[in-house]
Amino acid sequence: MEDLNREAASTRQTLAYCAGVARPYARLLVLGAVSLVLAVTITDVATPIVFAAVLDRIATLHPGAQLWRRFGSLIIAYAVLLVVGQAVFRMAGWLEWEGAIKTFANSIHASFEKLLALGYRWHIDHPSGEVASAMSAFAWALVDGIDTLQWGMLRIFVVVLAAVIVLAVVAWPVAVVLVVLSAAFVLVVAKRSGPVTQASRRFSQAHSRAEGTVSDVVRNVSTVLVGAGEPEESDRVRALLEEAVRADLHGRRVFTVTRVWMSATVGLMTWGSLFVGVLLAVRGNIRAGVVYLVLFYASQVSAQLVQSFQEIRNLSRGLGRAAKLVALVSAQPEVVDVPAAPDLVVTEGAVRFESVDFSYLPERPLLRHFDLEVGPGEHVGVVGPSGGGKSTITRLLLRLMDVEGGRVTVDGQDIATRTQASVRRAVSYVPQDPAMLHRSIAENIWYGRQGTVDIGLVREVAVAAHVDEFVSELPDGYATVVGERGLKLSGGQRQRVAIAQAMLKAAPVLVLDEATSSLDSESERYVQEALWRLMAGCTALVVAHRLSTIAHLDRIIVVEGGGIVESGTHRELPLAGAAGTYRHLWEHQSGGFLNE
Repeated sequence: MEDLNREAASTRQTLAYCAGVARPYARLLVLGAVSLVLAVTITDVATPIVFAAVLDRIATLHPGAQLWRRFGSLIIAYAVLLVVGQAVFRMAGWLEWEGAIKTFANSIHASFEKLLALGYRWHIDHPSGEVASAMSAFAWALVDGIDTLQWGMLRIFVVVLAAVIVLAVVAWPVAVVLVVLSAAFVLVVAKRSGPVTQASRRFSQAHSRAEGTVSDVVRNVSTVLVGAGEPEESDRVRALLEEAVRADLHGRRVFTVTRVWMSATVGLMTWGSLFVGVLLAVRGNIRAGVVYLVLFYASQVSAQLVQSFQEIRNLSRGLGRAAKLVALVSAQPEVVDVPAAPDLVVTEGAVRFESVDFSYLPERPLLRHFDLEVGPGEHVGVVGPSGGGKSTITRLLLRLMDVEGGRVTVDGQDIATRTQASVRRAVSYVPQDPAMLHRSIAENIWYGRQGTVDIGLVREVAVAAHVDEFVSELPDGYATVVGERGLKLSGGQRQRVAIAQAMLKAAPVLVLDEATSSLDSESERYVQEALWRLMAGCTALVVAHRLSTIAHLDRIIVVEGGGIVESGTHRELPLAGAAGTYRHLWEHQSGGFLNE
């Protein structure tokens, strides 16, 4: 199992992926940004200028002056600007939030599709809890990032730019002070952003490990309880949380040092602006209203620059949280369709493995020049020692993995040249331990079919698969939710539901992967009867440890050492001599199971 925190995407990759999922809603986001710029211009440029004009008129007010004639237009303008500014702010907020929440949904859907495309082997190598945690963290980090960029960074930029422009017109020496010290502030931020980003990413990774472990334990709580592993898991989570706390405190120290540098720069900026403004006022170079603008913008720019670092820190944290998922979804899928691949068309159901090579590890080949031909409608059993490649054969037929050499064909068509979806539609699959979706029994049986659940068809196959016998005793019947991975049902019940699903699918090729090996005698009787009904009229490949399951099949092959060492019927194979593998397996059974 791989450590998901071993790699993270670069900042450029992360930003590119975020931009990709946000692109469909760029119009909303851009309109929100434009509205925000307009609102900030009204409230932070136009309104202060009107207020400064009021102060100028007050400073030159003569006794007996008429209030409305002197100040009426300014008072009305100020009121209009306040109302319009707030209205535009609300519009900007609505547009930004609509774009952000739609981007949030699209990010989850797009990431979900990419994760599904990574295939079977990728998912068994990556803990599902951490993958789910990474996807959730990315989606919320993206929304927070959009909010930070617009209401944080963009707003700060507009305020600072407006201050410099206005002061350049009315008091250019103060504008020079602001520009110089703002540049110094930017240098401080640039110098310190690297350590802050690294500290944020370290905390994000440590927190994600702790969250992923908690999620994994909760998902597999029965395993922990049965193994009395609560103390060990508690210690593991405590250690991971302590690591996260240490990472956060380290980040806080880095941030504190940075804040000291920032505060010094901002303090100097405020003092310098005030000093130059007072000097200009004493010399009579500026009016009272301009003094107000100097003081207003000096405090505004100082506050906004201090806030900017917090916004940068939030962005850094968000990028750290998002980079993990981007690294995951950037992995190359192991199984991909060739360009313009046609669908698999099955007319007879003949299956062939032609000189197939496959290995999970390069230094340990599993299948070597493996050949097998299953005729249309033929039922073939597959047995052999554990680790010999039996289940691998079924996964290759389902195209959960691609062969490294040779080919697998159905009715003469190389499945590697056909779409994965069409291959899997043509094959029904019943595994040893069916993992069901957290949905109703009816929905699980219907899964793979299009449209609304047809309860009549569901009941029909459920009766044939002996599902109806236990469902009729449940209070909610077929509406009963089976729980995560179907764990509210027994092993035998899950097997029967999986068989009912395969019956409803009615695919021309059937794969059974040790479908009865974990059942009790009563469940086995029901399941085997259902299996014989399921196999009628289709080509079947049956992997089994329990030889009674395959004793009546048309042919049995023994897989060992990467190839077929024996082939024949159940009656023929025990006559292969004392050294025969099948005979050895048969003699070492107990109660129908293989002793391995």
